Amino acid sequence: MKFPWFRRFGIFFMPYSIIGWILFAAGLIYAVNVFIDIDSRSHSVSDTLINFVFNLLIIGGIYTIIAVLTSREIRK
Repeated sequence: MKFPWFRRFGIFFMPYSIIGWILFAAGLIYAVNVFIDIDSRSHSVSDTLINFVFNLLIIGGIYTIIAVLTSREIRK
């Protein structure tokens, strides 16, 4: 891959190209949508947070896998 989508800063991956920013925005919008859906069906704050954290971990894991596969590693 000649042009990376993400660039690594420590343990974080920041979007580097327009495709990376689109994926980041899509993940963020999806996370907000999932939170609103869970919040509408839950009965307490702890119920909302417990169910949302699992979904947020899945979204973050998928984002990280895509970022690892599409970022360029600097070799020394």
